[in-house]
Amino acid sequence: NEATEAASSDNIMVQYHAIGVLYHIKKNDRLGVSKLVSKFTKQSLRSPYAYCLLIRIATKLLEEESEGRDSPLFDFIESCLRHKSELVIYEAAHAIVNMPNTSARELGPAISVLQLFCSSPKPTLRFAAVRTLNKVAMKHPAAVAACNLDLENLITDVNRSIATLAITTLLKTGSESSVDRLMKQISTFMSEISD
Repeated sequence: NEATEAASSDNIMVQYHAIGVLYHIKKNDRLGVSKLVSKFTKQSLRSPYAYCLLIRIATKLLEEESEGRDSPLFDFIESCLRHKSELVIYEAAHAIVNMPNTSARELGPAISVLQLFCSSPKPTLRFAAVRTLNKVAMKHPAAVAACNLDLENLITDVNRSIATLAITTLLKTGSESSVDRLMKQISTFMSEISD
């Protein structure tokens, strides 16, 4: 059919929308969705948006199935952490850290990627990384503690949202001595913030 043909288009938006249409056609057919994801995870797609959509669909399938982390779907999501597009890398990291019952070992590669994003020259990537790390720190503070040095560098970020998230994340992951040091560092920051 036309949507299947469009999924192999060179245009990234056409490819993304074609996969979206195919998913919505088959979304009530679990086997059909599994075959769809299986087919496109084996293909090399041009569209980073299509990869993001596949990551979301694969995550949804993983939550519903019992195989868990031994599934080829999890392997696909983890392989997307090495994609050339930052959008796809972030989507994969976000999917992994938001999966229920993930172990520290499974979180490791995703947290490493987020740690790299903390030192990105792009404010959007820094914000996305620190916001995601902040959420992860609620359940897995020890896993995020490895990023504390990078987070401390973000305290002085020109973007106040990034700086604030870095501070709250550090407060969740730090030890008593590092929190004392952090309180001294942020006293100047607090005076600069308006009510």
